[in-house]
Amino acid sequence: MKYKTLYILIISVLSLGILNSCTERIDIDLEQEYSRLAVEGYVTPGGSQFQYIHLTSTAGYFSNEAPPLVSGATVTLEDGADIFLFDEDTDSPGYYLAPFGFEGVEEKTYRLKIDLVEEIAGKKHFEASETMPILSDDIDSTRVVYIPERGRWAIEFYGYDPPGPNFYMFNALRNGVLITDTIWKVSITDDKLIDGNYIYGAYVMILDSSELKTGDHFTLITSSITEDYYNYILELQTEISLNIPLFSGPPANVSTNLNEGAVGYFAAFPSAFTETVVPEVQE
Repeated sequence: MKYKTLYILIISVLSLGILNSCTERIDIDLEQEYSRLAVEGYVTPGGSQFQYIHLTSTAGYFSNEAPPLVSGATVTLEDGADIFLFDEDTDSPGYYLAPFGFEGVEEKTYRLKIDLVEEIAGKKHFEASETMPILSDDIDSTRVVYIPERGRWAIEFYGYDPPGPNFYMFNALRNGVLITDTIWKVSITDDKLIDGNYIYGAYVMILDSSELKTGDHFTLITSSITEDYYNYILELQTEISLNIPLFSGPPANVSTNLNEGAVGYFAAFPSAFTETVVPEVQE
């Protein structure tokens, strides 16, 4: 009986130790004061909404405020022949807009140069480069189809995919307003399964029933992007998606085409716009 009592006592002490260890406080230094330049930049043919460079600095992990804007920088773009100055928008500090009449050209390589007024992480000069890929001329149409069993809208794509490796990004407008206004809503794909073929109604995007209504004017924006930009979006969506901590891998730095420790991406891509009207729901 004495040994049984001693055994129970030992188990009780061990259990209390385990419980206490589960609630032990661990302080982790997240380097709240360390910041880096964050760049969001786009160059496209035509005067579309994707023609700007947005500069901020990164914020602390637990910060509840918007990242600080980086104002007063000198932002230029070179294409091997000319230099273009992107002026800061007086109404939206931190946004640097392409000069009037500027249009990106397919197959041209663009070099972005950023010179800051004040250093960020000990650096004032940053660069990135990107070559704009070609987009097929044979992009015909899009169609919106309701899927009753899922209660969602499917966006179908009709067009030709040229031979060779190609990477695509899809955005959507509802009555002229961007639906894919956050990176995790953007749809991307490669052409491994469709290379060199005409695509008859492949699903390129699924939207919630609340995001489209019958009679809405829907626009699909199809962009041809580089493999590096495709990987950047894929990595970024992976990092911000919901993971089960016990089984998910550790967080990793998202790739970038900027130097000097800056984060983000400078992208150059052509786009095609196809339009349709959202049909009535067929249950």
